[in-house]
Amino acid sequence: MFQFDPKSVDITMYEGYFAENTFLAKLKGDSKKLGDKIVYDALKLYYCHKSQNTPATEKSTIAGALGYLVSPYDAIPDSMPLYGTADDAAILSDALKSVSLYVGNEVEEMAKSKLGEWFDKTSIK
Repeated sequence: MFQFDPKSVDITMYEGYFAENTFLAKLKGDSKKLGDKIVYDALKLYYCHKSQNTPATEKSTIAGALGYLVSPYDAIPDSMPLYGTADDAAILSDALKSVSLYVGNEVEEMAKSKLGEWFDKTSIK
């Protein structure tokens, strides 16, 4: 079985691909392809990045992870069937674990609200 280790990627290289002012539009454009779980994780990271309660070091981790998501340069090309988004999901999950202390109820509620705007609420897992 395929295994991807998110620790094998230096996500700081991807910070430049993340732009807070354009991220939501890019994410929305790819939301159906990525699926609700990946989009929800990305939204939690996005709103955590916007929070004044998140320290700069954690924001750097978040920017790298979100930059990796929108970057055209992935460890596994997004066009690869079945595995194309596995690396994105792993990177986001790893980043969420790293900054989990700063992902509070307000961040989760904002992410759920945006997710509900983009997906049919009955299809969200």
